[in-house]
Amino acid sequence: MRAVIDTNVHISALIGAGPPARIIDNWLTRPRFEMIVCPLLLDKVSEVASRRHLRARLRTDLVNAYLRLLVAGAIQMPDPDAIVQTTRDRQDDYLVALAQQAHADVIVTGDKDLLEWEGQVPRVVTPATLEEMLLDDAL
Repeated sequence: MRAVIDTNVHISALIGAGPPARIIDNWLTRPRFEMIVCPLLLDKVSEVASRRHLRARLRTDLVNAYLRLLVAGAIQMPDPDAIVQTTRDRQDDYLVALAQQAHADVIVTGDKDLLEWEGQVPRVVTPATLEEMLLDDAL
């Protein structure tokens, strides 16, 4: 399975426990899916992690180490060339373009704009749903 993980899931995984942290831990320790990233996605994770309200919760060295893990272990794709407005929030459209370009099976997010998007190609799931999918695959 190939997955594009939204910035909000990466940040949630860095902050603490729950499905986002567990799916990233699964990817790192018992890979059952391939993670797709591009420079724009990595930049967004770095930018959001450096926002003032998160700085107290996320150490810079931890964020940098996490980004290095993503670069080393994920499938690297170029930024999407053609980003067509597909969702309610234009800022989400690059994720859709990246997922389609990489032939991903799912986009993983907590973003309602993506989760409620009617044209889901590929399928959009929450971290908890991906976690269930991974558990089902392990059986």
